[in-house]
Amino acid sequence: MRLDLRRDFAEIYAHLADRVRGFDASGSNVLGDPGPVKAVEIGYEYEQAGWLVVVFDTRPDAAPDGEWTSRIEGNELARPHWLEAGEAMMEEPLPVIQLDGTEAILPSGTELADVLGEVVKAALLKARADGVFAGLSKAPGCELLIEHFDGGYGWPEYDDRGNENVA
Repeated sequence: MRLDLRRDFAEIYAHLADRVRGFDASGSNVLGDPGPVKAVEIGYEYEQAGWLVVVFDTRPDAAPDGEWTSRIEGNELARPHWLEAGEAMMEEPLPVIQLDGTEAILPSGTELADVLGEVVKAALLKARADGVFAGLSKAPGCELLIEHFDGGYGWPEYDDRGNENVA
């Protein structure tokens, strides 16, 4: 098995852009009542199934509180190769193609949540730089948030919110 992070980046970026373009304030991937988006939360998991989900939080008190997990079913982008990679890494090193195209070997036991979280973050920041969120009905200070389902990765650090992560 070899993990191509460039492919993951492209597919995550495309999925995120599709979700933003198709935003429906009463959709199944929205937390809260119809209104401006206070946070765009991306959650992901690789240890039990392998998926990524984009959730729009319109709650007045939107926060990285894990409530996005209630909106997984039916909204996930399947990533079964992440599950395979996680299982393979339990016993042996994992070859990867990094975002810059170089090849590397992740030692057995490497925290894959960090590796995948950084790919998600890169796609999210590129989407922001490309104006993907420009047409979204955002509340002032709308945040971009990333969280691994089991807490293995989170961005930004809680105390750093409102700086680098504003949409």
